[in-house]
Amino acid sequence: MAVAFLVPRPSAPSGGHAYNASVCAHWSGTPPDVVQLDGPWPRGDEESRAALRDALARPDVALVDGLVGAAHPDLLEEAAGRGCRTVLLVHLPLADEGGLSKAGRRDLERRERRSVRAARRVVTTSHTAAAGLRRRTGRDDIVAVPPGVDRAALADPHDPPVLLQVGSIGSRKNQLTTLAALAGCLDLSWRAVFVGPVADDGYAERFRAALSPARATWTGALEGPDLEAAYAGSDLLLHPALAETWGMVVTEALAHGIPAIVGIGTGAVEALTSGSASGLPGAVVQPDDTAGLTGALRSWLGDPELRARWRGRARTARAGLRDWHTAAAELARVLELG
Repeated sequence: MAVAFLVPRPSAPSGGHAYNASVCAHWSGTPPDVVQLDGPWPRGDEESRAALRDALARPDVALVDGLVGAAHPDLLEEAAGRGCRTVLLVHLPLADEGGLSKAGRRDLERRERRSVRAARRVVTTSHTAAAGLRRRTGRDDIVAVPPGVDRAALADPHDPPVLLQVGSIGSRKNQLTTLAALAGCLDLSWRAVFVGPVADDGYAERFRAALSPARATWTGALEGPDLEAAYAGSDLLLHPALAETWGMVVTEALAHGIPAIVGIGTGAVEALTSGSASGLPGAVVQPDDTAGLTGALRSWLGDPELRARWRGRARTARAGLRDWHTAAAELARVLELG
């Protein structure tokens, strides 16, 4: 049986690309044949749509990254008609991305709803996202395969504390709210480091203008040892994303014993509570509430005992995080059942 994994060709680091690569690297047995597709995804163009159609024509089973396939229900329907069993892997519902017009959002919702119905099986990367997609599409057999995490060394505490935000620079990840909240903490000691590629040029311009070189810096995109060093050099992860399926950076922080502040109503809450901590290893705030985030930061920065308590909970949670072998085995099982 020929099994292919159709993914967008990476142009910058992202959680979706990391998930795809990690499950393949930890696959038990022969992993799917990875087919990287160029294109202005999710909508694509004439050339990239033709490449997607051709890639769907060859395998018996096609695991299709939602960024590539969710906006193209006609191609998934064609593949099903030829006997290809398609499994749609939704990292982030297309309409949840930032910077979309109302009309663009509605169009992507319509396309994705039809794609979800056309696929043989549908997988999301969190239970939060699976529940939301079930409500929006009416399909009740959507399953969740959350990410794993790699083992990591514990981060030591720093003086002054170092705040870290990792994610593409754009409205969904909400760096401007973080900077506005930090502006309310200038009387306290801290440094902040932002890591991530540019997702939106206009947003990135406003973000750069709001940075304070002495207190808040931006490294650009980091991977591998450089990203590990950023985690090792931090004390608290800030992740007030407006929309998030899971937020792999949250469990990556916990793997280093680093607590996090995340946005309520997003899958990042599921990630933050996914370990075995006896208490929350951080805090949950309204992601668009600058004052609320400022208050949480001031409490943490001004109370050494609270910092120690959150750090202790993060280190406890670290022991309960799932690994990539578990995630890969669960995804392989979905393909087998498909």
